[in-house]
Amino acid sequence: MELTQIIEILFGSGVLIPAIWLSLGFVIAWLLLSATLSVPMTQEEIDTLWTFHKQKTKCKSKTCKQIIKKSNIIGFECECGFNHIQKKPLINF
Repeated sequence: MELTQIIEILFGSGVLIPAIWLSLGFVIAWLLLSATLSVPMTQEEIDTLWTFHKQKTKCKSKTCKQIIKKSNIIGFECECGFNHIQKKPLINF
């Protein structure tokens, strides 16, 4: 069987076009639902989350470093290597 015959069978049976549209729809839905934005945080939120991290993991670190993006604090990084970046989905339901 040649390649042209296989293509004729797929297009002729009406299977290929709906499969392509379905795949495209799944890719677009996945991209839209997985997109996130960084959200600014306050110092109080960082302190609370860092304290929770220390209690949960029994971390012995003394300080944490702020993660800054475009002059906004978007998260923190602990001395132990743990980091938290506040994100929200692009599309909210």
